[in-house]
Amino acid sequence: MTAGRGNGRQPTMSANDDFVIEPQDVRFRRRPTGHVVMVRGGTEHVVGAVLSAFPLTRAGHMVAVRDEAGEELGMIESLPALDAESRRVLAEVLERSYFMPLVTDIHDIREELNVVTWEVETDRGARTFEVRHVLHNIRRMGRRRIVIKDVDGNRYEVRDWLRLPPLAQRLIHNYL
Repeated sequence: MTAGRGNGRQPTMSANDDFVIEPQDVRFRRRPTGHVVMVRGGTEHVVGAVLSAFPLTRAGHMVAVRDEAGEELGMIESLPALDAESRRVLAEVLERSYFMPLVTDIHDIREELNVVTWEVETDRGARTFEVRHVLHNIRRMGRRRIVIKDVDGNRYEVRDWLRLPPLAQRLIHNYL
């Protein structure tokens, strides 16, 4: 039972108190080996994974940190609240995990045996990728934004499909 205010007793800690990582209580750094470590309460933990709860809509908020065994170390509510070095290290890890080129043009989309091959131009250069299970791997995020997941798990973003060149709009319209 949690003690109420004003009765002179200290409130008890809930299970969630250990789960939330307070920005002032933690530091992240990269070892020379490349491993990321979290220092919290004088204890160093090697970080195995950094996962965003909302990578497409609220990047940098509600970020889970796991150790090498996959055990949850805690959740950071907002990366901007961390010190500059910690924020930089975690931003690098998240960038690699959620690499998502921006599609700027579509040259061709062809379908054969339920595999859709896309030839596109992105902000990272020309790409060709394949998509299976179109209904599950092409997602509308609002009225004009689209996220496409290829067979290798890579994601591509079309920020506003109505701003693509006319041919690209016609090609993509069949998959919306």
